[in-house]
Amino acid sequence: MKLREIKGDEKIALGIGCIDNLLDGGIDRGVITQVYGKGGSGKTNIAMQFAVSAALSGEKVIYIDTEGFSENRFMQIGGSSQDVTGNFYLYRVGDFSDQEVSVIKAEKMIEKDSSIKVLIMDSFTALLRLEKDERSKSNSMQRQLSIMSKMCNDFNITVLLANQIYYDPDIQDITPYGGYFLDHYSKAILRVERIASGARRLEIVKHRSIRDGKFCDFYITDSGISCTPP
Repeated sequence: MKLREIKGDEKIALGIGCIDNLLDGGIDRGVITQVYGKGGSGKTNIAMQFAVSAALSGEKVIYIDTEGFSENRFMQIGGSSQDVTGNFYLYRVGDFSDQEVSVIKAEKMIEKDSSIKVLIMDSFTALLRLEKDERSKSNSMQRQLSIMSKMCNDFNITVLLANQIYYDPDIQDITPYGGYFLDHYSKAILRVERIASGARRLEIVKHRSIRDGKFCDFYITDSGISCTPP
């Protein structure tokens, strides 16, 4: 086990004041953060906004896409700045086994390049739901989460996983897909949803240092995310 000096949690800001204030400065380094919500709630916009902000601050970003990455939307948020595109690596994957390979490749890249500090996957469970072999997909999911957790511990990587949802009749509410293992490995869990007047709400479901239930409202605009209505 590595000996580390005790200090405050390190963060990477999203560059969006209301969200960074909610998260006490941004997404935590060295752990897996999960953001979940219904389709169209804003998960991908948060993922892209975080990628752009990290790249602009000089962090290299690996972005694993399973749902159809929109280059146009990414350019709307980040522009064509070389500071963004030069620090951004995109993997597009088509099935769950390919997704596992991409995680292994990301680990090898991070081992060779210490300037890669962010790994984003949008989304972690889209392709998982298509797998029919329950044992195979469970084993692959655990392997992927184990690899990403090890990257967090060994290289202080920030991992952000967008996640899909399902309706749980026992609690009569939506809940993140992926079950116990994803919940266990995610040290922060954020829920995003549409609310009145076109706004979105980001709520703390689980966090190491922020109380559950805290939230902020934001808006999706033509150029990204804003704390005020467009």
